[in-house]
Amino acid sequence: MNIDAAQYKQIATIVYDGKGVGPTAAEAELVVAICQLAVAADKVEDPDEAALFQSIATHVYAHANLSTTPPTFHPIEDQDQRRDLMQSTAAQLAGKPSAGLAYALAYILAISDLDLAPEEGELLEDLGEALAIDADRADDLIVGVTEVITPAE
Repeated sequence: MNIDAAQYKQIATIVYDGKGVGPTAAEAELVVAICQLAVAADKVEDPDEAALFQSIATHVYAHANLSTTPPTFHPIEDQDQRRDLMQSTAAQLAGKPSAGLAYALAYILAISDLDLAPEEGELLEDLGEALAIDADRADDLIVGVTEVITPAE
């Protein structure tokens, strides 16, 4: 799976309700950090997921007008430590429009291998709570990004 610039723009339009705004530099760093945790949630090193993460991070940074490279990821083996880091990172975005971007992109990364591991499902549930995204908004984001990333038949 790959997310190209046009797909990312569609996702951003869904997340930001077509308002043409995006993450601040600080928010972009938090979104990318959350995405990195989503990739590592199932503790499986998948080169395709890693490539998707790099692509998504590049788009997020460009959207925030940051000229930096995505970080190298280092999986956190301890589930409690990973959950604590995710919650503290997500709390910094709670209630902000960029919380939706973090959630939507984490969802894409979690499902990118076409297998939602129990750890990934738990991460998404915890992430939604930590980002203060209600269930209806989470469902809307999932439906919207799924339409964007599903290949045409």
